[in-house]
Amino acid sequence: MSQPVPAPDGIQPDAEPCFFASATENFRWEGVSVTEYKPTPGQEAGFCGILRQTLFGGRNESIGFEVRYFEIGPGGWSSLEYHGHAHAVIGLRGTGQVLLGDQVRTLGFLDLAYIGSNQPHRLTNEGTEPFGFLCIVDARRDTSRLLRPADLPHLLAQAETAHILKKGEF
Repeated sequence: MSQPVPAPDGIQPDAEPCFFASATENFRWEGVSVTEYKPTPGQEAGFCGILRQTLFGGRNESIGFEVRYFEIGPGGWSSLEYHGHAHAVIGLRGTGQVLLGDQVRTLGFLDLAYIGSNQPHRLTNEGTEPFGFLCIVDARRDTSRLLRPADLPHLLAQAETAHILKKGEF
């Protein structure tokens, strides 16, 4: 009969449980729910065609951040917004456009984008394949504040940024 193995010094027998999720096809993970981007209905809230999965930070882990995977379908876009917390974004699948303050950049596989606090931002997918990316944020963060294109007249005046600002306007 085997004897229980004593825990090494410093490790408590009631330590926080570990978590593992196998990746499945098409950027999904076992036991990780696929949810809507935000609880408010799509275009009425300024976004379209985007799904979200919280990979880390949604299971009462003792970490101070969340890692989320977002996927924007062809022709979709995220909210035009700003807030006090920053985002670290890593492209994983397809390509998309990201409004970073006053510039637009293309985000592809393993490209990095840092969205600083209180910077206007929006991500879009103008391609024909899904655009997926990881987004890492503080676990405790403020609420996003939505912008309207008219709130950013200097960006509306630039062709490069105006087309991203106007996504979803009727």
